[in-house]
Amino acid sequence: MPQGTAIPIAPVRSVCMLLRIPVLALLLSYPVQSQTAGPSGSIHGYLKDSTNAPVAAAKVLVRNSDTNFTRETKSDAEGRFVFAGLPVGNYVVHAEQSGFTSVDSASFEVRVGQILEVNLMLAPEGVSSRIDVTEQADSIEAAATTTSAALGGERIEEAPARSRNYLNFTAMAPGLASTSSAGAQRSMTVLRSPVADSGFSFGGLRGRNNSVEVDGVDNRDETTGGNRVAIGLEMVQEFRVAAAMTGAELGGAAGGLINVVTRTGVNQMHGDVTFFGQVGGLNASRSETSGGVRPDFHRYQPGASWYGPLRRDQTFLAAAFEAERESGEEWSDTPEESIDRINRVLSSASWRNLPVRSVLRGLYPTSERGEEFFTKLNHQVGSADSLAARYAFSRGRAFGDVQPMGHFLDRSAGGSSRTTDHSATFNWFHVATPNLVWETRAQYGRREQDMTPNSSGPMVEIPGSVTFGQAYRMDSSRAETHWQAVEAADWVHARHRISFGAQFHSVHLDARLADHLAGIFLFPTLEAFERNQPDIYSQSFGNPNTQMDTRQASAWIQERWQATRPLFLEAGVRADRQWFSQSLPGSGWLLSPRAGLAWRPSPKRPLVFRAGFGLFYDRYPLVWLNQALWKDGRQGFETYQAGAAATAALLFLQQTGTAAVPAFGGQSTYVPDRNLAPAASRKITLGGEYGLNSLTTLTGQMSWVRGWHLPRTRNIAAGLPPTYLLESTAQSSFRGASISVNRRMFDELTFLINYDMGRTFDDGSDFDEQLQNPLDARADWAHSRLHQRHRLSANALWEIPLPPAAPHSLQNWTIAPVAVLGSGRPINALYSTDSARTGAFPIAARPSGVSRNPHLGQATIQFDARLMKTIRYREGRCWLQFGAEAFNLLNHTNPVTYSEYSASPAGPLSSYARMSESAAARQVQLFIQFEY
Repeated sequence: MPQGTAIPIAPVRSVCMLLRIPVLALLLSYPVQSQTAGPSGSIHGYLKDSTNAPVAAAKVLVRNSDTNFTRETKSDAEGRFVFAGLPVGNYVVHAEQSGFTSVDSASFEVRVGQILEVNLMLAPEGVSSRIDVTEQADSIEAAATTTSAALGGERIEEAPARSRNYLNFTAMAPGLASTSSAGAQRSMTVLRSPVADSGFSFGGLRGRNNSVEVDGVDNRDETTGGNRVAIGLEMVQEFRVAAAMTGAELGGAAGGLINVVTRTGVNQMHGDVTFFGQVGGLNASRSETSGGVRPDFHRYQPGASWYGPLRRDQTFLAAAFEAERESGEEWSDTPEESIDRINRVLSSASWRNLPVRSVLRGLYPTSERGEEFFTKLNHQVGSADSLAARYAFSRGRAFGDVQPMGHFLDRSAGGSSRTTDHSATFNWFHVATPNLVWETRAQYGRREQDMTPNSSGPMVEIPGSVTFGQAYRMDSSRAETHWQAVEAADWVHARHRISFGAQFHSVHLDARLADHLAGIFLFPTLEAFERNQPDIYSQSFGNPNTQMDTRQASAWIQERWQATRPLFLEAGVRADRQWFSQSLPGSGWLLSPRAGLAWRPSPKRPLVFRAGFGLFYDRYPLVWLNQALWKDGRQGFETYQAGAAATAALLFLQQTGTAAVPAFGGQSTYVPDRNLAPAASRKITLGGEYGLNSLTTLTGQMSWVRGWHLPRTRNIAAGLPPTYLLESTAQSSFRGASISVNRRMFDELTFLINYDMGRTFDDGSDFDEQLQNPLDARADWAHSRLHQRHRLSANALWEIPLPPAAPHSLQNWTIAPVAVLGSGRPINALYSTDSARTGAFPIAARPSGVSRNPHLGQATIQFDARLMKTIRYREGRCWLQFGAEAFNLLNHTNPVTYSEYSASPAGPLSSYARMSESAAARQVQLFIQFEY
C-alpha cells in the first residue's frame, strides 16, 4: 500500500470526511487566551475623560473581590496604567482624580497567564461616570501575541472525568495529539507504564518534551518526561495549555506548556464531600475479550476539600484529600490459535527450569490503590508582600496491571507499580514600587517509583503472536529528588514592560533501571519457537545501580512595548544550560530568542492579528542517559547475539536455569555522543481572533514547528556486536492549523469547540526507536507515530432551562457532554526479527520496499457525558448534587496500540494491524457530592 493509505480493516473514511468540514468548528466554542509566564495574570488599560483626553496622575487601585487584596498605581501622561503579577481571581478596578467623579469597573476575572485590558472613563464631578471594560476574560485580548487555552472553574469541576485527573482535560486544547502513554493517565495517581510521558504531543514533538508547571515551579518527571505529583480537581483553580508561546520566562521544554495554578484564597468558606463509584454490571465488555465476557470491576473514589479564611482578608487555607480504590480484571492477550501450541512447548522437559510454564488467554485479577493530599496556606503581609506555602502528596499502586509494551502480552509480561510523590513549595511576591514587582519561588520535590514484574526469568517474544516472561523494563526502582529556585521581576515604565529573572534546578537520580537484566529471546515465528530456535538473544550483565546529578540554570529578559495604541511588540532572549556531575556531556549556554506582535487594526472592531517566533531548548531524559552509566563496559554491558549463538544461549539457560554466560558473544556498550545536545524546536505562529458577539470569539492559528537534536539510540558499529551511541540527531516537522470558538458562561450555558488539522513527519518518534539502517537516517523520514491529520474536540455545560411552573424535581438539571474525535494514527510495518543484524531492539527492520509507518489505523470517537441534579439549601449557600456520568457512551472501540509486525521469514502475518490494546469500553459512574 502507498504511504498514508488506510488499511482495509480500518473504518476511517466516514469520520475523516466529517472532520474535513471546517464549518463544524462554528457549532461550539473553546476558551483561547493569551499566554504570559508565571502563575499570575496582568491588567493594563487607559483612563480618559468625557472628551476622550487622557487623565494623568490619577490614583488607580485594583481589588481582589475574593480576598480584598489591593494594589495601587498612578496613570501616566497618556492615562495608561498597568498591574503586573496579579494572583488569579476576580477583580475590580477603581480610579479617582481631583475634579472627577471616582469610577469602579464591573467585576472581571484575571486568569493564569492572561493580559487583560480594562479601560475607564472619568466624568467631571457631579456628572455620572461611564465604565468601559473593553476586555473580559473570554473576549478578545488585544495585547496577546500568542494563543492558549484556559480551563478552570465549572468547566472542569462539572465535566465528566473518570479519574478526576486535571490532565484529562488537556485533551480539549488546540494544537496537540495524544500519545500512547495517555492510556496510562486513566488514574489520578497510578502509572501503568515504566516510561510514561506526559500523554500529549504538541506541534509534533514528543510527549517527553513538554513543560508541566504547578504554581510556577516545575512538576515534570525528569527521568521519563511525565507528570509528577497529582493535584485533585477541587484544588485546581485554573490551568492553561499552550502549544506555542513567546514569553522568555517559559523554557526548559521544546514542546508545549501546561501551567497550573492552585487555590489562591477566598474570604468565603467553601468545601465539599464527594463520592464517585462504578460497578462492573453497568459497564460494557472490552473489545479484546472473547465471547463478550464482561470483566469484574469495582471502583470507588471518596474525597473531601475545604478552603477559606483563617483570618479574613489576610490568611487563607486550602486542603483536600482524595482516595481511589479499584478492583477488576485485565485481559491476557495470547491469541486463541496459538495458545495450545505455546503451552505444549512450555510444558515440555526442555523448559522445566524456566519459571513461566504456561500462558493464558482470558481474564486475570488486578487492582489499584491511590491517595492524594494537598494543603496550601496564603498570607497577605500588608499591601506589599504576599506569601504562599504548599505541600502536596500523592501515592498510587497498581497490582498486576502495568502494561510495559504495546504488543500482545501474556499476564506474565505485565507487572505492578508503586509511585510516591512529595512536593513542597514556597512563594514570596513583593511590590517594591507601583511599577516594580518581585517574585521568589522555591520547591523541594521527590518522586519514588518501583516497577515489579509479574514473573521472573527471560522475556520471550514471538512477534505478532505473544510476549511472555519478565518484560525488559519491569524490574526497576528509582528516587528522583528536586531542588528549584526561581527569581523573577516585572518593571513597568511608560509603554514598556520589562521582565527578567533567573532559575536554578537541581535533580538527583538514584536508580536501578535493570532493563534486559533477565534476558530476551526473540523467535521470528511460532514454528521457530516450537523448534527452540530463537533468532535474537539479548541480555545485560553487571550492576544496574546508578546515581546521576544534573543541574539546570536559566536566565531571561524580555520587553513588551506598546508601540502604538493598537500595536504590541514583544522581544526577549533566554539562556539555558544543563550539566552533569558524572562523565556525561552537558550543554553550553544556549540562547533562545523570542518575538511576537499583536495588532488591532481598528478600536471599533473586535479583531486582533498575532504573530510569534521562538526557539526552545529542552532537557535530557534521564532514563535514556542512564544506559551510558551502567552499560559503559566497566560497571556493566549488554550482549546481543543472533542465529546459532542465540540458540546456544537458550540451550544453556534451559539446561542450567541460570543466565547465559558472556562467553556466548561480545560485549555491547552504550556511549554518549561527545556532541550531545538537548532537544530543540523552532516555532512560528500566525493567527487572529475575532469577537463574533459580546459572548463568543473565533480564533484561528497556523503553526510551523521544527524539532531537532531529538534523542535516539543508534548502533554506530552498523553490525554485531553493536556499539550503541546515544545521540541527538533525530528531527521532526509539523505544519498545522487550528480553529477555536468560545462562548463564555452566560445564562447557565457555555460551550466550546476546537478543530485541528496538521501533518507530522520525523525520523524517530522516541528515544528507543532505532533506524532500520544505522547509516541512512533519511530512509526513516516518514509520518510520525504522533501524526494525526484531523482532530475535533468539543465541550459544553448547560443547565437545562425550564419554566418556573415546572415541578421542582425537573428543575436544576445540568448536562455536560465532552467529545473528542480523531482520524487514524500511523501504524508501522515491521519484520519479525532483526533481519539486517543491526542490533536494534525494539525491532526496527521492515520488509523489503516498505517505508516507515506506511498505514493508518482506525478513527477514534470518544464521547463522554454527565447528567447532574442540584438541590439547593439555605438560600443557595449549600447544595447537594448527584447524578451519573458515562465514558465512551457510544461504546466505540478506540485503539491505543496495534500489532506492528507485518511479516516474518514464513511470510505475511495475519495479526498485522490487529489491535493489541484498546481504550476502555463504555463505563458508567455514579456520584454524589455535598458542597457548601
